[in-house]
Amino acid sequence: MPDTQEIIRRADELFDEYKYEEVINFLRQHLQPSEYEILWRFVRALYSLYKEDKSAHELVLEGFQTASRLLEIAPKASASHKYYAIFFGEKAGIEGTKQQILSLTEVLAHIKIAKEENALDPYVWHLEGAFYEKLASLQWYEKLFVYALNKDLVQPSYDDALRCLLKAELIRSGFLSLNQFLIGKIYFQQKKYESARPYLTRLANREVVRTADDKFSKEVAIQLLGKM
Repeated sequence: MPDTQEIIRRADELFDEYKYEEVINFLRQHLQPSEYEILWRFVRALYSLYKEDKSAHELVLEGFQTASRLLEIAPKASASHKYYAIFFGEKAGIEGTKQQILSLTEVLAHIKIAKEENALDPYVWHLEGAFYEKLASLQWYEKLFVYALNKDLVQPSYDDALRCLLKAELIRSGFLSLNQFLIGKIYFQQKKYESARPYLTRLANREVVRTADDKFSKEVAIQLLGKM
């Protein structure tokens, strides 16, 4: 049986090749209830595969169970809170609109803890920025419903979202197509077209499209550029 470091090396190698299902199948053979380094890689692969097929709800349920275990064994680890926030929100989403809305305050709380524990993780900044962008883009009547169920939830602006998304890019430029897309989209919505153009053009001209996020970002970037 390979040692933990060899398991981690192989899992990371497969993940970097976008072979998410292979990562999951490989790590299933080596899952240990108290092995943090293996568990967070397993939950990362579950989420990455789920993003490719949002109908695979079984991945959400397994991801939530695993993320909950991560939080138990490593309550101070950034990844524990990051993946718990992700899967808590996704699980609430498949349970219905009201449950999804009720989850928002707790989701944001875990994102913020994840950021406090590792402020150099660009994906955590992206999660916070995407969360703010989603709230800021709600229609007024949707906001009434959301904030009626979440009395203490922050009421962010597009600038709040941009601050987080741009921080993510500063930490690791180009790490995620969706992060660049949201920056371009917000600038577009603010009619700051010259600020939006570099981000959207980069996505529109992208030759290698590996993930569902890549495909979505490229397609919508092309549409937005056509409206300028």
